[in-house]
Amino acid sequence: MRAADRLQVFVDTIVSGDGPEQGCIAAVSGADGATVRACSGIARADDAFPLTVDTPFHVASVGKMLTATLVHQLVDDGLVGPRGLDATLPELAELGLVDPVLAAGVHPQADSITLRHLLSHTSGMKDMQVDDADGTAEQHGGPAPGSIQASYGASVVRASRGTGDGAFARRRWTAWDPSAPDDPEAGHLNLFLASGTAAAPAGAPGERFHYSDTAFALLGTIVEAARGTSYADAQRTRILDPLGMSHTYLAYGDDPAPDARAREMDVWLAGVGLLSGGFDLSFDWGGGGQVSTVDDLLRLVRGVLAGTCVSAASRDAMLTPSPCPGLPLPRIGMGLGVHHHRVGERHVIGHAGAWGVRAFVEPASGLAVAATVGCLDPCAWLGDLFDLAEAIVREESP
Repeated sequence: MRAADRLQVFVDTIVSGDGPEQGCIAAVSGADGATVRACSGIARADDAFPLTVDTPFHVASVGKMLTATLVHQLVDDGLVGPRGLDATLPELAELGLVDPVLAAGVHPQADSITLRHLLSHTSGMKDMQVDDADGTAEQHGGPAPGSIQASYGASVVRASRGTGDGAFARRRWTAWDPSAPDDPEAGHLNLFLASGTAAAPAGAPGERFHYSDTAFALLGTIVEAARGTSYADAQRTRILDPLGMSHTYLAYGDDPAPDARAREMDVWLAGVGLLSGGFDLSFDWGGGGQVSTVDDLLRLVRGVLAGTCVSAASRDAMLTPSPCPGLPLPRIGMGLGVHHHRVGERHVIGHAGAWGVRAFVEPASGLAVAATVGCLDPCAWLGDLFDLAEAIVREESP
């Protein structure tokens, strides 16, 4: 069997198993950019359209590479002050880039938190997505009861059983509403403060690794304040257009082609197709609120590796692993915006997304992969996908 045909078998196998995967799209490419793609399964619970290799999907935390790039560009342009990545929240507040309420309230030691801490998940801030005031997801063995994910999942399940209206899972989120800092329903960061989660941190700034979508929501607000435009506009003009990522947009915050949103691949949770069911995924925003395609994610991860959109110094800062005590496997290092993973014998960089999304490149070989399965998934298949990429490139080489 040709290696390219084995990619089709790979995606067929993923969706034919006993897991929650209903659809899979995968793409692999060699250093020359030649790409092979395959897909299998269904796109939507409502069967509105067939799944193709070009179907757009929600990328979840893979989008953090976009937020990180935008922040490094602020450093390159001198917009965060002379200390650059080491600028603290109070210093950024003095520049008008962080609301003083946030600069003082996101952590008991917020005055010590820097951009470097936020980008490397070492700020000590909890993650409102999965943590709450009483503990972390790790301590609870899953999303903490007061977290966004716990409330969201329960809302979806109740709605699917006819015992609730799903209001929490249908709400449209904002990152921060400064007019209502104490209103937990006003925005992601508002909930973080009002729920007491901010006041009960995961650790001191710089102490250890603790993954935080909330930190990246804060970074997104800094980008908007510094650029004087929306996150979506900054992303499009400064990254998407330069990299040719014409099929990527910020969900709920951008203006894609007229039919783009209507053709997004479903995200599956508890057996429910969230988009088909009318549920909302706007809670991720700067932490990964983008919709993209496998081809565009390959462009992104290669652009990050090349440093196409940032200075040489920022490329180095983005890619070079920084000390992160407590970093869990398969991560073996954290750059300021990308993850270093050990996959078998390979050292790859890129990012993972909670909805079974992966976008990684192997610097040593130039191999790159991008894939989604559209549901919560540990993606143990990433190593197999890189092995397939290597076999395909070898077979296709003259």
